[in-house]
Amino acid sequence: MKRVTPNTRHIGEKIAEYRLKNNWSQADLAAQLQLYGCDLTREAVAKMEIGYRTVSVFELDCLVEVFGITYNDLFAK
Repeated sequence: MKRVTPNTRHIGEKIAEYRLKNNWSQADLAAQLQLYGCDLTREAVAKMEIGYRTVSVFELDCLVEVFGITYNDLFAK
């Protein structure tokens, strides 16, 4: 059985929201993250967005930088 992140966390939804606000595909986001040294694939981004993959602290740091947002923005409901 795959582990799924509880719906109350919304991190994956927020990643998808900010990705779409930038008009990026999942592959585009993966490429942007790679520029910050975060070696993720499109598949990894997809799994984070649907909650099938956890997001590391380093990845959170990269996401905040790539999107130009704060941690509060990323964790807001």
